[in-house]
Amino acid sequence: MQENQQAGWHGSIKEFFEADKRIVRSALESFIEDAGSSQIRAWRDSIPMIQRVLRSMKDLKQGSGVVVNDGALLEYVLPMEGGRRPDMIVLENGVVLILEFKGKPSWSFSDVDQTLGYRRDLENYHSVCQDGQHPVHAILVLTRSSELPTERDGVRICGPDHLPELLAELTQESEYPAITSEHFLKGEYLPLPSLVKAAKLHFLESDLPQVKKASANTDPAYFRAQEIIMQSHESGKRKLVLLSGVPGSGKTLVGIRLSYESEFSSLASPRLVAKGGGRIEEIIPPNSSIFLSGNGPLVAVLKNALGRGSGQFINDVRKYVKQHEEGEKKTPQHHVIIFDEAQRAWDKGKVDRRYKGSVQGSEPDMFIGMANRIPDWGSVVGLIGTGQEIHDGEESGLQQWVDAIVNTGEGGNWDIHAPPGIIEQIDPRGIESYSEPRLTLNATIRTHFGEKLHHWVDGLLGHVETPYSDMLEYYDSLKSHGFKIYITDDLRKSKMYLWNRYETSPDSRYGMVRSSRDKSLDNYGMKTLPWPKTLNYGKWYNSEHNDSESCCALDLPVTEFDSQGLELDFTIVGWGQDFILENGLWNNSRAKRYSYTSDIKDPFTLRRNAYRVLLTRARDGMILYVPDEPILEETRAHLISCGVEELE
Repeated sequence: MQENQQAGWHGSIKEFFEADKRIVRSALESFIEDAGSSQIRAWRDSIPMIQRVLRSMKDLKQGSGVVVNDGALLEYVLPMEGGRRPDMIVLENGVVLILEFKGKPSWSFSDVDQTLGYRRDLENYHSVCQDGQHPVHAILVLTRSSELPTERDGVRICGPDHLPELLAELTQESEYPAITSEHFLKGEYLPLPSLVKAAKLHFLESDLPQVKKASANTDPAYFRAQEIIMQSHESGKRKLVLLSGVPGSGKTLVGIRLSYESEFSSLASPRLVAKGGGRIEEIIPPNSSIFLSGNGPLVAVLKNALGRGSGQFINDVRKYVKQHEEGEKKTPQHHVIIFDEAQRAWDKGKVDRRYKGSVQGSEPDMFIGMANRIPDWGSVVGLIGTGQEIHDGEESGLQQWVDAIVNTGEGGNWDIHAPPGIIEQIDPRGIESYSEPRLTLNATIRTHFGEKLHHWVDGLLGHVETPYSDMLEYYDSLKSHGFKIYITDDLRKSKMYLWNRYETSPDSRYGMVRSSRDKSLDNYGMKTLPWPKTLNYGKWYNSEHNDSESCCALDLPVTEFDSQGLELDFTIVGWGQDFILENGLWNNSRAKRYSYTSDIKDPFTLRRNAYRVLLTRARDGMILYVPDEPILEETRAHLISCGVEELE
């Protein structure tokens, strides 16, 4: 691909249908340097056809006030989207037409959803199309079909014979100003990046893109947390900052931004430490904040993506504990400790079992103790996700953090800053507490503006009693934003959908997820690695599509423990027998090794939360793979009643 070029060919519509087809094809081949023989063959077949179509469209509109200041673009590459590109964009009479060509006689769900995805992205992220400035239509052209135009989920579908009439109809009446190809190319395209991609942009390029939705949603919380931390430095009083949000709302992204915030580094003082038996003093450079997560796969993926040096800002909770709590208690270098998923912090019992008595207290006890050892000032930022407790030892909740402060006897030197809903849940026990509405993230940014997903999932799983009419309304809203949910008992069909849909999107991430507590899925092609083998999570998430160890190979599923905190563009969710509907009620009795014990206080809630995690990993949509078993029939019927569509 030629540097700084966004399209293989662009110009006016008249220039296009009058151009020598060999010159157009040559320009495309030079632009897409890795184009294969099938792609070149498709260009050879489609360019003359679309030239005829656009000439016919103009002839149909002749004498009706045709706008001549229009444009056409071939192979427009969506910026920052890893090479994703619609086949053609036609700009006519102020209307934006997306044309995706398929050399087949009939459409598939993957064809429609791919085309719909282009429309969604241009409408939401391209400055020319945002906020209804220009109508955007998506058209799937089946080059071997002669069928009359039809419509599926907002995508028009037709063959070449009927395309001129369809284009003329869509552009005939318009009160919008004309758009040239040059005007379109000058427009800003600011997409919604995945967590990993956003972290790479921020860490490697020191510049987080100002994505409209992500910024609007996360910036108030980010800047308020930053202000509170600065107050801690100025006053010398320690701060517990609790920031909550629904799944996919950007909590982890806020934490990563805070860990890499250079302004904090200027507040840290170099430290003199003893080194070696000769007690040589070494100056430790300022390093103000660190992001800690107990989610090992998330840490592995981020470190793999960010490369060398990322360990200064991102680390595993357990490693940090071993460094600072085992043996002689050490003073952290960091003034700001960011703890991901603070509501899942381990209680004392779990800590005792995991560390075999080498460290004392709960995880909140340890981290509040660390913060008290930091000279001059310090803050602990707890990121809180709702309904995501899935491990034993994670059920004690947020009160542990307050109790940890009280247990140190330093409560008078601490303030608590938390959203109103969190303040209501905890007993501050005499500690000065402040209600902070800006520390709440209520809208998901994971699902490309599909903000109803967490409502739909909560209703599906019974977290919230929701009428079926509301569930269908939620799903219609998701669909209108390009988020699709399918159901099937054919795993091969699921895989083909993903391979077809993302064939030309090398940076897309898709994969299989499943419950850890169901063994029946092992018999249906969704078997996880046998213990004690461990998955290379960094490679699984970040490797190219053709790598056998990549998530995109659709060979190895990951569980709720592996996928929590991560996001994929599309998921295949294996529905096991560990959480099913029976006589109208959810039942977890078949969950393997997950029943009530002294370690597990509420196995039902942990199972339900596990499925909540699995159902909220995707950005574009998901396929629910429900094996054809009688025991799963009621569950299948419930899913379909909630709007889920059969994958055909």
